[in-house]
Amino acid sequence: MGTGTIMGQTMRVVAIAKALQRRGHEVKFLASGKLIPIIKNFGIDVIEIADMPEFDTFGNQANDLRHKEEHFNKMEQLIARIGEIETNAAAREQPDLLLCGTISGPKTGKSLGIPSLLVALQAHGAKTLAMFAQRLQGIKNQLFRPQEAADLIIIEGMPEISGGVSFEDHWENYETLKEKIYFTGPLLNESPNEMPLRETLKEKHIGAGNKTMVYVTIGGGSSLIGEQFLQLVLESLKMLPWLTGVVSTGIAISPDKIKSFNPPNNVVIRGFVPGTEMIKASDVTVFHGGSSTLMTCVACGTPAVVIPSMAEQEDNAAVLAQSGAGIVLDKKTMTPQMLADAVQAIVTDPGYREQAQKLKSLGEKYGGAEAAASLAEKFVAQKAVIQ
Repeated sequence: MGTGTIMGQTMRVVAIAKALQRRGHEVKFLASGKLIPIIKNFGIDVIEIADMPEFDTFGNQANDLRHKEEHFNKMEQLIARIGEIETNAAAREQPDLLLCGTISGPKTGKSLGIPSLLVALQAHGAKTLAMFAQRLQGIKNQLFRPQEAADLIIIEGMPEISGGVSFEDHWENYETLKEKIYFTGPLLNESPNEMPLRETLKEKHIGAGNKTMVYVTIGGGSSLIGEQFLQLVLESLKMLPWLTGVVSTGIAISPDKIKSFNPPNNVVIRGFVPGTEMIKASDVTVFHGGSSTLMTCVACGTPAVVIPSMAEQEDNAAVLAQSGAGIVLDKKTMTPQMLADAVQAIVTDPGYREQAQKLKSLGEKYGGAEAAASLAEKFVAQKAVIQ
């Protein structure tokens, strides 16, 4: 049984759930609201919860010292409520394994005697650690207890792209956890290697397999992203008429508002697109540094221009820049010309793609969702023998 409340984290759990499903295992997912149709679209049965709260560690109040205590109290209440819902569902369904995208999941599993696999995201630098330390200081115990309760901890990432930080730096209980921590590389629902060739995907999405393609993802609704940035992107791509740009806005900008923009002839604006396909097809991807897009770029071997807006995104951007697989721009000082120059640099210098392909090969060594599914199978089988 899988659990998750936040989109990115839920998709990591879904990737492992799909791998288990492909191996013949029955999978159900506990979900609510907007996640229900998304998970169903992957062919996974959903246990629908009407009042599943959304636990967002990094909400707007997390940075406001005036509301910090209120924020922590709210998080504690949400964690407790999610745990209650998970416990009721797991007691009823009696699964052989809990795939946990929530920090309450492992505690639920331990209380019911059900093995649990906790999915976690790798920090890529000191800035991310500092952000976590500040925002989670008041609920450390709630975080450490689930880690210790989990039977397996699956990390989406690779030690080689840690940005110089280690788990000892941000997990005070690392010594008690290290034997059950496993890196998997990117956790994607579908391997880019199983998708059509880049040229075929370009033909599908821009109508020409031999054209240079730039994919720009504006984001999924963050207040840090908006219409001004979209306008800058359009001005930038207008300077590069020989390539084709596809700009995806997600829910960051309403469809009605999108209609008010006048993109150049070489650019199309879309709401939602198949992100992994677009990243694989593109010669360069432009994004803000989100972890999910970063790991998809790594999985596809696609170089990127990264324009971070916060500390975690800056660390993520550094993964590509330091590997020679990307260029980082400062959002505050960036101009259309600077973005155009960065895009042109990447699409005209094959070295960027070569380095991105090296990252791809590195990630593949860790096995992805299939490796996580194999670990889960072996652990559950061993547990059954012991019992």
